Amino acid sequence: MNLESTQRQPIASLTREFATILIGTILLTLSAKIVVPFYPVPMSTQSLAVLGLGLFLGPVRGGLVVAIYLLEGALGLPVFAGTPPAPAGLVYIAGPTGGYLIGFAFAAAAAGWMIQKLRGFQPAFRATVAVLFGSALMYCAGLLWLGGFVGYGEKLLNVGLYPFLLGDMAKAAIAVVLYTGFHNRGRV
Repeated sequence: MNLESTQRQPIASLTREFATILIGTILLTLSAKIVVPFYPVPMSTQSLAVLGLGLFLGPVRGGLVVAIYLLEGALGLPVFAGTPPAPAGLVYIAGPTGGYLIGFAFAAAAAGWMIQKLRGFQPAFRATVAVLFGSALMYCAGLLWLGGFVGYGEKLLNVGLYPFLLGDMAKAAIAVVLYTGFHNRGRV
């Protein structure tokens, strides 16, 4: 190995990390804009993307992608669901869904952390536990924040939890299938 090739390795590694983060934030932005008709409320694909980032990128890179996505939104870029026409920036993050947005970072990091901690178990089990753990943190942050707007108790659950459970279970199942399929590829 010569000096020139060793100098290129850190640059290539840094370029790869930058590309991963850029692609991750683009994926999150697109997932915010994709709305699937669902009952009782329309469903974005964001939690699927968030959990997938945690599963595939791990706690640090997955959490970092979401943190940079949140920074992009805080700076006014129209990366969040409904922007435009809804105003982007800190006003959006301070709104009723802000807790869920912050919960995305916790969810990605937690799913990535859990998938690493459960090494040695079957991929489907690891991914299932990881997405449940990540989803629970996302809902905790979201409901805690939303409660400040709608109050706590049954009304909070009716507005911020129950309508989304079925869709989020479907997205969690998709994340598990994708992760398991990726890790079982080539095995027969």
